[in-house]
Amino acid sequence: MLCAGEQKYPYDGPENELTIHVTPGSTECFYQKAKAQQTLEIEYQVIDANFGDVNINQELDINFQLFSPNGKELISDFKQSDANHRHEVKEDGDFKLCFDNHHSHFSTKTVYFEVFVDSDSDDYDEKWDDYDFSPELLYNDTMDQIKSSIAKVREDLNKIKHHQDQLKAIESRDRNLQEHNFTSVNRFSILIIIVMIVVGAIQIIMIRSLFEEHSKLHKVFKLLS
Repeated sequence: MLCAGEQKYPYDGPENELTIHVTPGSTECFYQKAKAQQTLEIEYQVIDANFGDVNINQELDINFQLFSPNGKELISDFKQSDANHRHEVKEDGDFKLCFDNHHSHFSTKTVYFEVFVDSDSDDYDEKWDDYDFSPELLYNDTMDQIKSSIAKVREDLNKIKHHQDQLKAIESRDRNLQEHNFTSVNRFSILIIIVMIVVGAIQIIMIRSLFEEHSKLHKVFKLLS
């Protein structure tokens, strides 16, 4: 059953990545199709938090849940900043991924996540079997080598893309954290400057009053002495 304020987003592709904003007290859910004997891999990171507590590091967290097509809870994370899960699919259907921010009353979380469905390599080979190659041009053993090489290149490219996406998310999280710290330092510096100016002005007024006989502070100091 969907919660109030929850959003639904269907995803049909074997690999999907998205950056979302989860507002305080809300849940964002996504659906990913998968078949039995496949592997469903989910990775997410909280890369930013706006209008959170003073310590921004404690606000980079989110609740995560994965549900099977029949509604059974498979994976549950509570207040995690990042995680990587692999689930062996045992039934066909739409798996529901939910990011829950109900524990936060003020902070909007920016979450980057990637969903990958590991398909069987035989499916990739079957696509090549649909093509009609002339025996005069290519031998069977050569075709097997070509298909094996292409499959290996495809797998390596997917790994490279996955690592690049991870580095991009980490870089984005670190940059947001630095910007928040930079803003906090500037605000604190401005506050210190204002306090120094006020204290300096008070000291000047008090010192001048010691030498002015007609000032009210001079009379007060004279009575105290």
